[in-house]
Amino acid sequence: MESEFKLEVMNDCIGLGLLEGDEVLVSTEQPRSNGKDLAVFEAAGERFISPFTRFGNQILLLGESIQVVREHQVKVIGKVIGGTLGNEKAVAATTASKIQLVN
Repeated sequence: MESEFKLEVMNDCIGLGLLEGDEVLVSTEQPRSNGKDLAVFEAAGERFISPFTRFGNQILLLGESIQVVREHQVKVIGKVIGGTLGNEKAVAATTASKIQLVN
């Protein structure tokens, strides 16, 4: 069963159109590894947003620079499905950005 939750962006991520304090709506639905879906990952106790693709057992994080990680090093939390940027609704659109859970 899918659920949704909000996350607050902790660092500006201009490439994704996200600024510190913005909130994104995340679905626990699994994102497609097509380089277009924005996934929420968790690694080393931190969460971040990035479009991605897969190559074997590697995940390629597609941001301003490509980062390669092994599947076992990150956990896919969900998929960004919307958010708020200032007063406008928007779908976030590319590098990793730190986030925190909004209660």
